[in-house]
Amino acid sequence: MLGRREDPFPYEAVRDLLGLVRTLHRAARAARAPALELERLEAVGRELRAALELATTSEPGTVGMRAAWTRAEDASRKLGTLVDAFTRAEPVVRAARDAVLRASRTRRR
Repeated sequence: MLGRREDPFPYEAVRDLLGLVRTLHRAARAARAPALELERLEAVGRELRAALELATTSEPGTVGMRAAWTRAEDASRKLGTLVDAFTRAEPVVRAARDAVLRASRTRRR
């Protein structure tokens, strides 16, 4: 059984990680990465999203909030195994830029 956790949930940091996972996935897909790599990124993204949903619907100090923390921490650790010092930032930045530019063009229409 999960214990209580009194620390404030790091909403912004988890949202940042979720955005990073989305961008990493976009870049990996553009690079035609192996399906397993894409699946691992998708799994981490699902866990981060679930952690945010749990945290949003749970009161501080409850088991639900503790579960949100646990999911966020586990997903963060898994993401750490998917990214290393040799992961190039340029494709990730390009994927994020392209997504922003596409969204910008769509709004102007």
